Amino acid sequence: MITNHLDPVLEQHAQLLERHEGYRVLRKVPTPYPLFPDDGVPPDGKCIGIVDLETTGLDAENDTIIEVAVMLVWVDEESGVIAHIGPFSWLEDPNVELDPRVSLVTGLANHMLNGHKIDDLSVEGYLSRADVLVSHNAAFEIGFLERRYPSLAKAKWGCSLKDVDWLMAGLDGRAQGSLLAQHGWYSEAHRAGPDVWSLFVLLMQRRRGIGPGAVRSHLQRLLETVDTDTVMVEARGAPFGKKDLLKARQYRWNANAGFWEKELSSELAQHEEAWHYRNGLKAPTLRAITARERHR
Repeated sequence: MITNHLDPVLEQHAQLLERHEGYRVLRKVPTPYPLFPDDGVPPDGKCIGIVDLETTGLDAENDTIIEVAVMLVWVDEESGVIAHIGPFSWLEDPNVELDPRVSLVTGLANHMLNGHKIDDLSVEGYLSRADVLVSHNAAFEIGFLERRYPSLAKAKWGCSLKDVDWLMAGLDGRAQGSLLAQHGWYSEAHRAGPDVWSLFVLLMQRRRGIGPGAVRSHLQRLLETVDTDTVMVEARGAPFGKKDLLKARQYRWNANAGFWEKELSSELAQHEEAWHYRNGLKAPTLRAITARERHR
C-alpha cells in the first residue's frame, strides 16, 4: 500500500510513538490511485467489482439509490492484485425530502442531489464486467441493484462482512471502520466512493491470522470463500423443543422461511445428517450453495 501521501517528518514521529505500548497510531488511507497497464488494455485475470450504495432507507422495495460507487480490481491466479481502477461514483436525485438521519449517515443532503441522475449504462457496464461483485454487506446491495439492474440476477457475490472469518484472521468485530482501524488506517467519509476505496484498502491488508498458515491478504480469504461451494442444512419441521439444541449447534432461525438452517462445507453434510438422526430430528433438507445464491 502506498504511504508516500504521509508527511515524512510526522511519519517519523508516528513510528516513534508506535514503539511505545501505550500508543496506537492511525494513518489516513491514501487518496485513490489507479494501477493499470500503460496501453489501457485490462490484464488477464479475474475481475472483482467492489460496490457500495447510499440509499434513502433500508427497504429495497420502497427506498431508492442516491449514490453508487464502483471499483474494478484484477487479480492473478493466487488472488494477488495486478490492476485496479476507480472508484467511480454517481449521484441521483430521489425527488423526495431525505430523512435527516439519512443525511447524517451518508453525508448527503437534498441540495447536493438536485438534478443528478445515475448513468445506468455506465454502472451496469462496470458491474457486468466483473466476474465477482463484492461489498461489505452484500445482501443489502443485492436487493437494490437487482431491482434496478435485472441483468445482475445471476451475478456471483462476495461479502466482506460474512465471507471472511475475521476472528480467525486475528481481528475483533466486523464493522468496516473498526477492521480498518485495527490495521492502523482510518477513512473520514461515509460516502459511497470513499467507502469502496477504504474497503479495498482493508482487503489489501495482509496477516497470518490465528494458527498455522501463510500470510494472506483479506481479499485472498474472501475469494477463497467465494470459490467454495457449500451446503445449506435446513431443519424443516423441527419441534419447538429442539430450538435450544439447534441454537447450540449454531443453527440460525430463518424468519422468512420458518425453519432453522446452517451453512456447512459440502464434506460435512453427511456428518450433519447423522447428527440429526442421533438427536431425534427429521432428516434435514440439503440445498447446494454457491456464490450466486449465498447472499440472496
